[in-house]
Amino acid sequence: MHTLLLRQGPPNSLKNYYCVPDVVLSMKIQRFLIGEGILLFASVLVFRSVWTLLDRYFGYDCLVEMLLLGAALTVVGLILLNKEVECEMKEMRK
Repeated sequence: MHTLLLRQGPPNSLKNYYCVPDVVLSMKIQRFLIGEGILLFASVLVFRSVWTLLDRYFGYDCLVEMLLLGAALTVVGLILLNKEVECEMKEMRK
């Protein structure tokens, strides 16, 4: 049986290593994949519902405005995500 050594603690420290059997890793990966699949399916349902509601209440007259609003919100979201990733990367370097 193969094992994976995981490290806890400072990056250059040899302390705090422990072994994780392959069975545990495969179970974690399976749970992760099942969770991802559920989230993907749920997001499709939510997206379809929101699309239908927008069509019902706004019709097709506001497509340009909704496109611009969606693009602006996408840019804001990406900026926020990039700042969070940047902070995480800085913490990992320390």
